[in-house]
Parts: sequence; C-alpha cells; structure tokens
Amino acid sequence: MPEAVRQRYENIGRRRVLYLLGVGFGLLAVAIIAAIVTLGSISEDTDEVELVLERQAAIDSLATYSEQISAGRRGFLLQPDPAFARTVREASTDFETEQARLVDLLVTREQRERLDQIKTLNAQRTVLIDAMFSDPDEAFDEARDLDFNEDTGVLITQGIRQIAEEMSVFEAEELVRRNRAQLDSLKLFYVVGGIALLLLLGVLISAVLVVLRYNRELSAAQIGLRDANLGLEKAVQNRTAELMRANEEIQRFAYIVSHDLRSPLVNVLGFTAELDEARKIIHAHLEDLYEANPKLRDEATWLAVDEDLPEALGFIRSSTEKMDRLINSILELSRQGRRKLQPERLDMEELAQNIADSIHQTAEDAGATVEVKSIPELESDRIAVEQILQNLIENAIKYSSPDRAGEIIIEGSQAVGTVRIDVIDNGRGIAPEDQERIFELFRRAGTQDREGEGLGLANVRALAYRLGGTIEVESELDRGSRFRLSLPANFVAQEALA
Repeated sequence: MPEAVRQRYENIGRRRVLYLLGVGFGLLAVAIIAAIVTLGSISEDTDEVELVLERQAAIDSLATYSEQISAGRRGFLLQPDPAFARTVREASTDFETEQARLVDLLVTREQRERLDQIKTLNAQRTVLIDAMFSDPDEAFDEARDLDFNEDTGVLITQGIRQIAEEMSVFEAEELVRRNRAQLDSLKLFYVVGGIALLLLLGVLISAVLVVLRYNRELSAAQIGLRDANLGLEKAVQNRTAELMRANEEIQRFAYIVSHDLRSPLVNVLGFTAELDEARKIIHAHLEDLYEANPKLRDEATWLAVDEDLPEALGFIRSSTEKMDRLINSILELSRQGRRKLQPERLDMEELAQNIADSIHQTAEDAGATVEVKSIPELESDRIAVEQILQNLIENAIKYSSPDRAGEIIIEGSQAVGTVRIDVIDNGRGIAPEDQERIFELFRRAGTQDREGEGLGLANVRALAYRLGGTIEVESELDRGSRFRLSLPANFVAQEALA
C-alpha cells in the first residue's frame, strides 16, 4: 500500500475513532447528569410525600384529640370526676399544639380556611367547657334536658369531625398526585437511561466496526491479526446480545420502583467495562502494529488510547459508583421504613453503653471519649433505637472539633409519658440556619471534609417518627451540640395513630 494512501486511511480512521469515542463519552455524561437531575426530582417528590403524610397524621391526631375532648366533656357532665376534667384539659392542650403545628404544615388556602373553621368551633367549645367547669351542676341540668344530638358541644364536635374528614380527603388526593409525580419521575429516569444505553450501544458497535475496517485496510496482509479482529467482533456481538437481553429484562420490570433504580447504573458500568476491554484490545493491537511498523506510530492516537481513555473511564466509574452508593442508601432507608417494629422493654442505659463499647476504638482513634449516664427504661423497638443512638454518637465522633479532645455524653430524663435521651458533644456545632436542614434527605451542614451521603439524620428522624417520638437539636458553632430524642415511655407507633 503506498505511503500516501496509508497515511490518508490512517488519518480518516483516527478521526472517526476519536469522534465516536467523544460522542460516547458525551452521551455518558448526559446520561449521568440526567440521572442526577431525575434523582433530585425523585427526592423532591419524596419530600412532598413525607409532608403530605405528616399533614395527614396531624389532621388525624387533631380529630382524635377532638373526640377525646368531647368524650371527656360528656363524661364530666354525667359524673363530675376529676379524671374526666384532666382528660379534657390534656386533650385540649394536645389539640391546641396539633392545631399550631398544622398552621405551619398547611400550604393551600382551602386547607387553611378549613383549619380556621376548626379554630372557631374549638373556641366555641372552649367557652362551653369553661362554663361547665365553673358550674358543673348547672351544666349537668342543661345537658339532662337536651337530646344528645341537640347538645351544642356534640354539634361542635361533629362539625370539627366533618371538617377534619374533608381535610383528610384533600390530603389523600394530594398524596395520590404526589405519588403519581414520583412515578412519572421514575419513568423518566428509566426512559433517559434506556435511551442513553441504546445510543451508547450504537456508538460502541460503530466504533468497533470503524476500528475493524481501519485494521483491515492497514493490515490486509496479516492473517493472524484479521482472525483476531474477527474474534473480537464475535465477542462484541455476543456481549451485545447479552446486554440487549438484560435491557429487555429491565424494561419488563420497570414498574418495580425502588429495587430497579440500580439497574441503569449497573448497565453503565457494564458498558464502561466493555469500552475498557475494547481499549485494551486496541492498545494491544496498536502496540503490536507499531512494533512491526514503527513508521505507522502516531503519538496522538497512542496518547488517546494509553492515557486519555483510561482517565475518562476511571472518572465515569467513580461517578457511577458514587451514584450506586447513594441509591443503596436510599433503598436501605426505604427498607427500614417497611420493617415491622417489635416493641420490647429496653434497659436504655445498658443499650447505650453497648453501643459506646462497640465504637470504643473509633472514638479512641478520634481522640474522643463517650460517657453514658443514667437513662430511664422505655418500651420500644430495639433495632430502631440502636440505629438512632449509634448514628447520633458516630456523628458526634465524626464531627468532633480539631481544637480539643472530643467529649460525648449520653444521658436521659423522664417527663410525663416520655423518655428523653440527650446526646451531647463539644464538637464543631451547627449553624442556626442548618439545624433543621440537616434532617432533610441529602442535606449536610458545615465543612464537607467527612464522607457521607446526607441520609443518616434523615433516617434518624424517620425512625423516631415511626416510634411515635421526635428528634431535635440545639447547637452553637464551635461549642457543640445537643441532640434530644424524645420517645414514648410505652410504645406508640406513629402509624398506629394515623
């Protein structure tokens, strides 16, 4: 083959290969960006679903406390027992608290108007209750002369019940809409991933065909090299058929939401491996070719295959692996939310000490000490409580201040029907604007010099909520933090109240 012709074919082949590889990497970048954006949309939808569920739970609690007030009032009218009076007062306090919480949670004008109606009715009922407590005999005489269904307090309770039901129906419809939006985002995720994979497959096949043609034109007289290229083509075709079958399997199971989130990433990693294998074969072929024909050596082509491609493939691998870890964390959070809780009596002091002992080496390596003080017993799910405390203690160790030895204290106290467990540290602290944000999915605060996906405290809050409790934080920058976990002394799952 004349030198000029060979040089022309070499330049054309090199340009085609580089162009196709550039297109492939561009498609990979687009697919990864689209997947990240879609995951962000899924996260937003998930946050909205959680808010709707929180509003539903608050509305149901409001209705429950209203019924308790009504039942206590009727009981007091029949028998002025202090126990009924206490029931009315406690339920009224809880009603006001839940009502105030709903003011912050509700976002639509219709729901706020309904809540205002409930406030008005409750204010009227409060007047009746105050009158009843001030003169029980007169209230009893009036109630005795009235039919039950004509009693003003009963009518007010029925009104509140009806409005609460309307609010619950509204939130149920909103939940359906949010779930549908979440499903649409997942479908978009699969569509983007599927299109990207198909395009990448086309680019891979085209690149292989171009390389084969390039090799045949340059090495027509080398039978051994031609056989190797034919073998490569067959291997690629077999692998392509396997990947196509895998892709069809993914499409058949596309409706499985959480489990199949990982599938597109697995395929991206698989294609990356194929590109890497193709690169190695091309690298080996060029090495043999240049050794046999030194004049054919092109430094730009050799640099692209020997350095640029491995660097780009390594970046793609690290990005997809990070996304896979994020999805695994989300799936783990989802599995924890579906696990059936098993309440039992817990010696909290012993439980906390066991956790401290298990991470003693970690604390020692970080120059920190963990001290467990007195904590009251409670009834709850052992695994969930252990996960909450271990996460809080490990965070306290992880974010200890570099300016002083870390000191972590776990102590407890008891209120009416509630056990409070405080995890106190003298670490970096949290800025006021971040103290609520740290409990949100994928949110982290402060200097990001520690590994993490921003899911730990979101999981803590979700678990605390399932156990019927709360988690809150008080913190000051460079002074430390106090995380307070409040749980019912006797197990009351949040889903049981809804």
